[in-house]
Amino acid sequence: MIILGSFLSFLSAAFFGFNAVMMRRGVLTGTALQGLSFTLPLGTLFFGITSLVLLTPADVEALDWTGAWYFIGAGIMHFLIGRYTNYKCTKAVGANIGGPIQQFTVVVSVVLAIWILGESINWLGWIGIVLLTVGPLAVAREKKKSKVEKLEFEFKLLEGYAYGITSSICYGASPVLIALALEVSTWQLALYGAFLGHLAASLVLLIIVLAFGLIGEIRATDKKNIPFFLLSALFVFLSQGLRYVALALAPVYIVSPMQRTSTIFRVIFSKIFNPTTELFGIWIWIGIGVSLLGAVLITIPEKLVTAFFGF
Repeated sequence: MIILGSFLSFLSAAFFGFNAVMMRRGVLTGTALQGLSFTLPLGTLFFGITSLVLLTPADVEALDWTGAWYFIGAGIMHFLIGRYTNYKCTKAVGANIGGPIQQFTVVVSVVLAIWILGESINWLGWIGIVLLTVGPLAVAREKKKSKVEKLEFEFKLLEGYAYGITSSICYGASPVLIALALEVSTWQLALYGAFLGHLAASLVLLIIVLAFGLIGEIRATDKKNIPFFLLSALFVFLSQGLRYVALALAPVYIVSPMQRTSTIFRVIFSKIFNPTTELFGIWIWIGIGVSLLGAVLITIPEKLVTAFFGF
């Protein structure tokens, strides 16, 4: 089961990477709102169908309303605010630069888990937090004028960092809300929770669009971008679904580092599909490597650290 869980987590990371690259193509000439208008409703549909197929009425009845509100809050924070700012970050600096910046998500999750859930972290984990903080700073050194001038988009580093850190906060906080939800529910209801989160985020988006008269922006979506938005919606659904299954089959300290490899897949797929709209260079690989090392250190169980180092 652990081997299967590890494989599914690795496959999930690959899907996350491909999703990021497809969304990059979509927001290159489109907008973050246009991307959300496809991925959120489709995510609601996909997870709704999955819930109908996999869950029984007894499972849904077992969901505590407190847990439901946590799932809804996590959905609005992750799928609406986090995803919107993630798209804006990707549009500003590309998927390659955005990936290491958003590794800060792990730092947010750990800090909140210690503060709210009462979890603890060993000394290797603190080193990991430092590396996860340094990693995004390394990629900024890749902003060479000669390379930026060759890109087929306007490179906005500060804007990318601002939106990237914001999305990291949202992505880092949502797992804590999900953990709180699962304290009064069961992990089998996680997929149903993803459905509730997508539904809530979609309804809030609909209210915002109607209140601020943004329907015109959605209708103005370039037909050339629609396939990329659709592919992004499909692959982010698959990656999320595989991640839940992987967590059911393998320990978190195995699944989490595997998930961080999505940044490598971003670069690989970007080289194939977006070679003229992304930055490539040694500092990007250094940033990814430092961030991945930090992610691995932060997920090593305290028992293993004590057994290996003796303290």
